[in-house]
Amino acid sequence: MSHELPLASLDASELRELRETVRDAASESGYPEGVRALEESDTGLDADLWRLLAEEIGLAGVGLPEEVGGLGGLAEILAVAEELGATLAPVPFVSSTVLAGQILAACGEAAKPYLERISGGEIAGPALVDTRGAWNPDAVGCTLDGDQVTGSVRFVPFGASAAFFVVAARTPQGIAVAIVEADDATVTPLASLDFSRPSATVAFDASPAVMLAADGEACITAGVDIALVAVAADQLGGSQRCFDMTLEYIKVRRQFNREIGSFQAIKHRMADALMQVEMARSGLEKITWAPVADFGAEASVIKAWGSDSYNALAAEAIQLHGGIGFTWEHDAHLYFRRARYDAAFLGDANLHRERVASLLGW
Repeated sequence: MSHELPLASLDASELRELRETVRDAASESGYPEGVRALEESDTGLDADLWRLLAEEIGLAGVGLPEEVGGLGGLAEILAVAEELGATLAPVPFVSSTVLAGQILAACGEAAKPYLERISGGEIAGPALVDTRGAWNPDAVGCTLDGDQVTGSVRFVPFGASAAFFVVAARTPQGIAVAIVEADDATVTPLASLDFSRPSATVAFDASPAVMLAADGEACITAGVDIALVAVAADQLGGSQRCFDMTLEYIKVRRQFNREIGSFQAIKHRMADALMQVEMARSGLEKITWAPVADFGAEASVIKAWGSDSYNALAAEAIQLHGGIGFTWEHDAHLYFRRARYDAAFLGDANLHRERVASLLGW
């Protein structure tokens, strides 16, 4: 089963409707405010919201092949990711549908049963990153011997909620893509700075496995590149939300009998913040609507910029909200947490700048 991700399937008005549907579903479920309650959660997952988004709205199949119940292409993936980022929705769209789903979509016909499970709403845990949280073929720690996987992987997103794991495993021939059912793995949840983005250490001890691709490095890299852009869309959604709520605040907060938004220093800081947001948006629009010569390099550029800009916007939101911005009750710290998580997920900005230089031969 070959799979080439289309740029878009919906027209502009349909994409707007998709965005509104996703945002309304997350907002009506209580987010972003509801993220605070996840600090005491065992899984960090809102199962009811994911069931609504995945099964009733059909988001679990976005970007996957039509023959497994998928729909849409890159534009739809990024539209959904941006709205989920704006609301901090605690669901595994980026890690399961996009990252694991795109890896499996590149693996051919053998992956079809697992893609159908993802499209139906089951959660797949991508077990492939190194100790820096990035995809690095040279650092793959799991091994595949016959039909058994041995090894462990840290920072598996939504690992405690996964029905099965998509594992990068080393063989004498290279890096393979294998499937291990959750019942055959040992999962240890990890504490996360972002309550809505849980992760776990997943250990395999001669665990029964199904190999989908013996030469799976290219499949994993292709899936990671698409996931990098989806993370950048999540970052854009959060950055825009940080800018918007800060803009509203400086219009009503008064000092010296004036709105603080009228101060020249505040205007300059907001102008710089807006530039960060719009540059991130421009990069995503470029890769969404036009084929690019080197998708991997473009994805790394967008991820690096998104990481820096989201971190800056989240920190600025806290600063410009003054004392209230540092309180538990305000949402600013929730976006700061997501910004830090997104920046590290699949590699930080420095790593991706190094990757761009390598890919482009600089």
